[in-house]
Amino acid sequence: MRRRKIWVTILIAAVLGPAAAAAESRDGAYLSVSGSLLDFQRDLRHPRTLWHFEKAFFIPRLNRGAAVSVGYGRKTQGRSWEVSALLAPQTVSLPDGDHAASFRALEMNGRSYFVKKGSVHPYFQGGITIAYVRVKDGCLYLGKKLNAAYTGGGLSAGAGIVFDLGPSLVLNVGARYRLIGFLYAFGEGKGRDINDLRIEYQGAEFGRLLRTDIVSLTVGLGFAL
Repeated sequence: MRRRKIWVTILIAAVLGPAAAAAESRDGAYLSVSGSLLDFQRDLRHPRTLWHFEKAFFIPRLNRGAAVSVGYGRKTQGRSWEVSALLAPQTVSLPDGDHAASFRALEMNGRSYFVKKGSVHPYFQGGITIAYVRVKDGCLYLGKKLNAAYTGGGLSAGAGIVFDLGPSLVLNVGARYRLIGFLYAFGEGKGRDINDLRIEYQGAEFGRLLRTDIVSLTVGLGFAL
């Protein structure tokens, strides 16, 4: 335990020390590259099958895992906005074995910084998310396996700290919460309203959106253009 505290202290000093001495980053356009750890909850926490007549959609459990994102944004003193694309590859378990899957998102976020001067900037952020889940061979229709996809959208909120490492380089450390509802299911054909899918073959309607909460931790770099 004592060694762990020492290493944590060294890590914090390694980040805060250079940041405190670094020049403030300049305003303007920037590119970002980030890595995140995503934790999926609600309907993507447990596998289920939904039906549209003879077509079965196998909705998998998405595991806690890594994601990468790239973004473009613009920073002014006290605030910034960013558009980013995120990809989280997965291997999921379906009734016939393991399959490749992915969670993808196109996001637009705005940040408001509590501390405008200096080189350490705590912030709050909020935004919107367009989400897409793809599952290889995740749909079965008359004995034929089809790729499945689910689309939807939602909102996000989070907080973090940006450290200026120089005029053209920043380090971002933050946490985010996303609330997403999936509206449509696709099985290599016309999209189906998830509300109208059935929980069993010829059973009762599902009657609602497919929902997930996602909690994430993110570390990334921003490069001024």
